Amino acid sequence: MLKFVKYIVFILISVVLMYFAFKDQNLTEIIYKLKNIEYKWLILSMIFGAIAIISRGLRWIYLLNALGYNASKANSINSVSVGYLTNILIPRAGEISRCTSLQQVEKIPFDKLFGTIILERAIDFAILITLILISFLYKFEEINSFFGEVFGQSSDSSFVKNPIFVSILLISILSYLLKKQIKKLKFYKKIKSIIYGVWDGITSLKELKNKTPFILHTFLIWLMYLLMTYICFFAIEETKSLNIFDGIYILVIGGLGMVVPSQGGIGSYHLAVKIGLVGIGIAAQPALLFAFAVHTAQTLMTIIFGIISSLLLLSKNKKVNE
Repeated sequence: MLKFVKYIVFILISVVLMYFAFKDQNLTEIIYKLKNIEYKWLILSMIFGAIAIISRGLRWIYLLNALGYNASKANSINSVSVGYLTNILIPRAGEISRCTSLQQVEKIPFDKLFGTIILERAIDFAILITLILISFLYKFEEINSFFGEVFGQSSDSSFVKNPIFVSILLISILSYLLKKQIKKLKFYKKIKSIIYGVWDGITSLKELKNKTPFILHTFLIWLMYLLMTYICFFAIEETKSLNIFDGIYILVIGGLGMVVPSQGGIGSYHLAVKIGLVGIGIAAQPALLFAFAVHTAQTLMTIIFGIISSLLLLSKNKKVNE
């Protein structure tokens, strides 16, 4: 029941954000202008997105090898693809689905798999921070305007009034005060086992024998993310003049939009990219057209790739269990 309620909440968030994104816009005119898009660039963007998934799957193998486990390239890539598809259907469930998919066909412990994903996320976060810093160097006024638009000029930046900071502080204090009672709970050993498994995944980076290909795949993944955004500028007349730094800026803004727990990034991505593009001088209508085109193209690629991968893993799983 709780999962169903969360699912409904995600959908409602998407609906509300889509309303704010397209508010005061002529939807008929936007739909009409879809025929003027140069779709060859969107197709190329989809190819870049697929390459990113493949590269992420290949990179995952190096982390698993560091833990002493082997996984086939096909199973690793297909599991990553299924994870992306799951994120569209059930936000924040992609990592669990990805680990479960590979566990079923390769028999690798779930906690070890999840630990490597925690490491991946840490690396991705570091790269995102780097891109944000680059964007600040070249697009400081635009980013400042973006956050001012999203949070309001009067938003209080004080840590002591930040609800996230307060929540983390309270949880930390309660955990420390009740640590003896917590250790007596039945699920404590299970949680402890999972934490140790996650830690093994995080520390596996220093055990990598092939650091160079791991780094190259990391670079390739983010290069594809950048190109699949930047290349779409050429699909719409009003965005053709934007440069690669604008691409980095929109990649960052779109990534921040995807953090919002909406259904497959619907609404949150559109609103974030619209605000971002308007901030660099693009009119609201072509900004929305761009956001809609990019999001739709990547979602379509993810669904097609994910369905194919699901069928391949299902077939593989049946053979393993025979």
